[in-house]
Amino acid sequence: MQNNTSKESDIVTPAELAADYKTTKPTALSWYHKGLIPAVVADGRIIRFSRAEVSKALALRANNPDLAERARVHA
Repeated sequence: MQNNTSKESDIVTPAELAADYKTTKPTALSWYHKGLIPAVVADGRIIRFSRAEVSKALALRANNPDLAERARVHA
């Protein structure tokens, strides 16, 4: 039996990430494509996210208005 708090449970699909942030899968993917959050891409198509890394990236943006403004300008 595996422990759900293992590192593996930190890696999630776009749909799982969207559920974590109460948004949609297209929105989660949009955040990635705009460079707002990091992702792991395998075979050029399979996108997975680290919950910890996404949380850090969003917290950094929330605490740094310049990053948030640059994201709006380039969107």
